[in-house]
Amino acid sequence: MRDWFYQLTGKAWIALLFGIGILGWAGYAQFKAGAETHGTAVEDLVAKSGTIVSGSEITETTKRRRGGTTTRHYFVLDAKLADGSTEKWRVDHAIGRSKVEPLIDEAIEVRIDPSDNNLVYEAKLKGRPVVALADVQKIMENKDKVAASMATDKITLIVGAIALLLGIGGLFVRRRMASGHAAEQAATVQTPVIGEKV
Repeated sequence: MRDWFYQLTGKAWIALLFGIGILGWAGYAQFKAGAETHGTAVEDLVAKSGTIVSGSEITETTKRRRGGTTTRHYFVLDAKLADGSTEKWRVDHAIGRSKVEPLIDEAIEVRIDPSDNNLVYEAKLKGRPVVALADVQKIMENKDKVAASMATDKITLIVGAIALLLGIGGLFVRRRMASGHAAEQAATVQTPVIGEKV
């Protein structure tokens, strides 16, 4: 029984890392939700221009490792640039079809985030904003707040705290057991009698 418990406490570091991960995620999500800038900073956006040759609405479903699925919706604009090359620009689904459809077959100017699948932060048609930068930043802010509320949910925080305490406690108990076992081993070593050959 003791050996089994000792082996079990050897896995305590998994609980420790799990707890740190959950609480760290919660802290980061809360920090991100409270930040002044949501999404990509304006100075990191890239300005481009091109003619939208087609557009489509995408539904993307991904399976999670622990079961269940996650579904995302967004628009993709196929743009032909001045040099003849083509690019795909992604538009957040919250912008709405009514703002995306008028861009088809039109020459537009955009500001995109290349690090986020060319997400469009601003789109102008004939100098007039169709997708406004402020609207996209508001969408990003709302997403950050939703992520923060999920990460700081009471149950999530309790699970993270329990995992953290189990990890710390398990490692502490294992260390005590190891030092006790070493002391027992030292006590069982027979001291030879004087003059006795070992």
